[in-house]
Amino acid sequence: MEPSGPTESTGRGLVDRLAIGALLGVLVVSIGGVALLTVYLNRLGDAVEGLKRVDPLASYAGRPSAVSEDGVDAVNYLLTTTDEAGTLEAVVIVHLSSSRRDLTLVALPSDLVADDGNGRTTLAASFAQDPLRTARAVESLTGARMDHQARLDLDGFSGVVDSLGGIAIDGADLSGQQVVSLLGSAPDPLSRSVRTADLLRAAFARANLGSTITDPNRFDKVMDALTPCLTVDSALTSEEIRGMIVESRVRADRIATWPLGSRPTQAGAEPDEEALAALRAAFAEDAFTTTQTPATARSAASAPSSPSPIASAPSSPSPTTAAPTLTSSPQPTGSPDVRIATTSTSSPR
Repeated sequence: MEPSGPTESTGRGLVDRLAIGALLGVLVVSIGGVALLTVYLNRLGDAVEGLKRVDPLASYAGRPSAVSEDGVDAVNYLLTTTDEAGTLEAVVIVHLSSSRRDLTLVALPSDLVADDGNGRTTLAASFAQDPLRTARAVESLTGARMDHQARLDLDGFSGVVDSLGGIAIDGADLSGQQVVSLLGSAPDPLSRSVRTADLLRAAFARANLGSTITDPNRFDKVMDALTPCLTVDSALTSEEIRGMIVESRVRADRIATWPLGSRPTQAGAEPDEEALAALRAAFAEDAFTTTQTPATARSAASAPSSPSPIASAPSSPSPTTAAPTLTSSPQPTGSPDVRIATTSTSSPR
């Protein structure tokens, strides 16, 4: 799949397009559709030019190492979403397994307390000082290396949703503005991050539909809408992403949401100890259990025919109940807000 051209400059340009294509595959388009992405390489040039980049997290003493199997590293993308004022709204770790078959969205509340290298503070407070401190805090909390960062502006993401033709929730298509309203109406920070993760799952599912990514005009609209609201770190190299294109076997209907239960304190949300231990073990072993739950088992076909998309959507689990509590056999869940078909077990490694 190595692109070639008459000059070195042309070759580099195509590699860059592959890189942005793979990134979009992780964040918006199902990795299972990467073959179709190669058809649209020429359409990704403008997206590459407009993509914003920031410095990666620098090395520090005691930083976690990548988890590998058969010489292939698992990859963690720290996805943060912000409102119009740049305030941290949600934190989701996108974990791509070393087998390249499993994608897990770990939802963390923005008020979670962790050590960012300058002391214990909330993720939102560290983000306000420097997003790199937030990345370090998440590494300290989870014991997992955050390989790359991606920041998504929610107001801009509403345009991505509209360019996809809406997102199916409870059997109804929500517009971009309705999605933003749904996130804004979350009763607490953990619920907001869970809803963000589940809405990403719904976006993966919608983008995976052939009519979305094989329609050139719609494809262009998705690219145009995503590029201005997405920022990534400069360490996300073309070579790394090119390898991911070749190796990845993730399917949209196999993506799981894994919320970290927490309890409120005056300083912020403290993680449930048992849940955190299970999460750290899952990262260390590169093994996230994806046992099916009733919420994720329901397909869009079984959803009510005429729901009120915003008002009728059930709330995600509140952090005050630390639910769902993840034990030695953690059960990641899809929020009832988003009903897309999933399978009962993770793909074989």
